[in-house]
Amino acid sequence: MASVWKSWCVLVTALHLLHITSSNFMVDNLPGFGKLPFMLETGYVGVGEREEVQLFYYFVESERNPMNDPLLLWLVGGPGCSALASFFYENGPLKFNYDNVNGSFPELQLNPNAWTKVLNILYIDAPVGTGFSYSKTQQGYYSNDKQWVEHMYDFLQKWLVDHPKFRSNQLYIGGGSYSGMIVTPLVQKVYEGYKAGNLPLLNIQGFVLASPSIDSYQDINTRVQYAHQRTLVSNELYESIKASCNGDYISLNPNNANCMSDYEAYSESVRYINMFQIMQPSCIKGSHKNQRRLFENLETIHQSTFRCQEEENALVELWANDPNVQKNLNVREGTKGHFERCNNISDTYTKNVHSVVEYHQNLTSTNLRSLIYIGDLDMSIPYLSTHSIIKSLNLNLNSTWRPWFTDGEVAGYTERYKKNEYHLTYATVKGGGHVAQEYSRKEIYEMIHRWFSYYDI
Repeated sequence: MASVWKSWCVLVTALHLLHITSSNFMVDNLPGFGKLPFMLETGYVGVGEREEVQLFYYFVESERNPMNDPLLLWLVGGPGCSALASFFYENGPLKFNYDNVNGSFPELQLNPNAWTKVLNILYIDAPVGTGFSYSKTQQGYYSNDKQWVEHMYDFLQKWLVDHPKFRSNQLYIGGGSYSGMIVTPLVQKVYEGYKAGNLPLLNIQGFVLASPSIDSYQDINTRVQYAHQRTLVSNELYESIKASCNGDYISLNPNNANCMSDYEAYSESVRYINMFQIMQPSCIKGSHKNQRRLFENLETIHQSTFRCQEEENALVELWANDPNVQKNLNVREGTKGHFERCNNISDTYTKNVHSVVEYHQNLTSTNLRSLIYIGDLDMSIPYLSTHSIIKSLNLNLNSTWRPWFTDGEVAGYTERYKKNEYHLTYATVKGGGHVAQEYSRKEIYEMIHRWFSYYDI
C-alpha cells in the first residue's frame, strides 16, 4: 500500500511540475478540401520558463489503428520551416492539387502515400517563431539548438499527459534536414529520462532521419567530392582543388592563391545547379519574385506558373494566410502576422550545435532502432557525408549493400548495421532530392511502412 501511495505522490508531483496549459481542438473540415476523412487535432502547448513560448501543433491519428500504431513526433528543418511544409509537401494526409490551379482558392486532395495511413504523427511548428508558434514576450523569441531540444522534451511530456491514451504507443522521433541537429540530442534526452523512470514515461523506441544535418563541417565539405562524382566539375579541377586545398573546402586560407583560385572555379561550375535536387531547374532567384506575384494577385496562378518546386511552395502561404483557414485551424487571433512556409529567424536563432556525431555514437549503446535515408541527387547534404559518419560509428555490418525495390523497380540502395541491441538501417533513394519524401513520396512511403512493420525495406 505504501508503494502505491508513493507512486501516486510522484505522479501528482510530476503533473504539478508540468503545469499544463495546453489547448486543443478537433478540426472537422478545411478550406480547399471540405470535411476531413481523418482525425485532425490542432492546438498549442506552452513550454519553457513560465510557458511564454506557445508551440502550435497538428496531430493526425493513424487511419489504421491509432491505439496500436506508433506515435511519430516529426520535426521540420530550416530552422524556421513550418510543420505545414511536411504536412502538405512530404508525408501528411493532404497535398495541393496542381492539376487544378486556375486562379481560384488552392484546392487540396488526399495524399495516397501519407505516412498517417500507418502512423500517428505530431507535426510541430518549432522552434518558436516558426509557422503559427509564438512567444508571449519579445525575449522569448530568442532561441537556439539546445533550447529547441529542451522545448521539444517539455512539449512531449505535456502533450502525453494531456493525451494519456497514447502513452503506451511506441514513440519515435524524426525529422529532416537541419532538424537532424535536434532529433538525436532529443532522442538521447528522452531515452535517459525513460531509463531513469521520469514521469510521464515516454516509450521511446527509435528515430528516423531524412537527409539529416549531422556534422555541419562535413556536410558542406563533401559537396566538392560529390560534384566531381556527378561530373559537375572536371577531373582536372577536382584533382587540383583537392591538392591545393588539402581536402579542406571550409577553412579557406586567403593566402593560398591556388586553393582560392580553384575554389572560385568550382563555385562557378556549380553556380546554377539546384543543390537540393541537381537534376531539377534552379529557380531560387526567380522563386521569390514569382511568389510575390502570386501573393499580390491570386488570379494569376495557373499550372504553367510552377516551373520548379520552390514556386509550388507558394501555395501553402496563400492557403495558410486565408482568414477562414486560420479560423478552422483555431489559430489564436493577433498572435502572428503574415504566415511564411519558412520564416527568417536568423536574427533571433543561434546555431550552437555544429555536430551531433557524439549523440549518434552514444545511442549505439541503447536498444533503439534507427532509419537514416538520403536522396542520391541531394548536393546540399551529400550522401557521402552521411554514409561516412555512419561508418565512423564502428557498428557491425548486419546486411550488406543491396538494392531495395518498389513496384519491381530499384528505388535505392540499403544496408543494415547492428551493435548489441541497437539497429541502424541506412538507405539511399534513387533520384531523390533533399528530404527525399518531398521528391519520391511513393518510394519513401513504402520504405517507412516496411521499416515500422519490422520488415526489410
